[in-house]
Amino acid sequence: MKKGIKKYLVLLLLTVLSVLTFAQLALVDDLGRFVKFDSQVQRVVSAAPLVSDYIKYLGLEEKVVGVTDWDTSIESEKIGDMFPLNIEKIISLNPDLVFLSGGFQEPEIERLQRYNIKSFVINPVGFNDIYKTITIIGSILGEPERAVEISNKFRQQYLGIAKNAFLWTKKPTVLYLMVQNNVGEMWTAGTGSYINELIAYAGGLNLAAPYSGNNGFFQIGPEFVVAQNPDIIIVDAYFEGDETAKNTLLNAPQLKNVQAIRNGKIVTVDGNKMSQASPSIIDVLIQLNKYFGDNK
Repeated sequence: MKKGIKKYLVLLLLTVLSVLTFAQLALVDDLGRFVKFDSQVQRVVSAAPLVSDYIKYLGLEEKVVGVTDWDTSIESEKIGDMFPLNIEKIISLNPDLVFLSGGFQEPEIERLQRYNIKSFVINPVGFNDIYKTITIIGSILGEPERAVEISNKFRQQYLGIAKNAFLWTKKPTVLYLMVQNNVGEMWTAGTGSYINELIAYAGGLNLAAPYSGNNGFFQIGPEFVVAQNPDIIIVDAYFEGDETAKNTLLNAPQLKNVQAIRNGKIVTVDGNKMSQASPSIIDVLIQLNKYFGDNK
């Protein structure tokens, strides 16, 4: 009986200490806003698939009470589009916090504030931001120690791949292309983008690295691809069997003499993972590292 009482008192003390510690939690989000948390965050609406990927990676999906219709990471109540947010639906879910991803979602902060709904903006743009964001979200959701451990494992994993690829004496030249049905309007990723980091860590030489744009992304035409003449081209697919981008490149007469296309060196990656600086990008890194290694 005494052991049971002692165990209960210890658990009670730990709970109280946890609450007291958490009451002091104050963080700066990626918009530079100072956000204070006075109590445990138990109910979360993830208004951005990017954030959901982090929450799933942390194994804290049970705290999510709502996600957008675009979410592929977490099964939960749907709140509709990412913009504009369905405020009435969000209110009905009674969240302690709404996660946003910045950019076009920034106007939603003021709308949420009108109803005293707290928001926190997550907008990682590089690999360093990924492991920092893991710890931030984990701390907000009451699991700081787990978050630090998971963040360190993520960092060790991608640095291990990068260090190995760094020793390669020969590296393939690479170009990432976002393309659907028209090679006249494509996008690529240069300096300042997480994809530029991804290609380098995987062991490739990004031919777009000397250039930049908004967060490192910029628009190009077929003449840019011809001039760069990459060994390998990376394209996205958003569902199983999706070869839209690959076929568009293969069928473009302007690109028929590009080395990667002539040799069939077009690697397709999961666009849902490739399109955001989140933990799932590690799967793409592993895939590209193997592909580059096989095609040095």
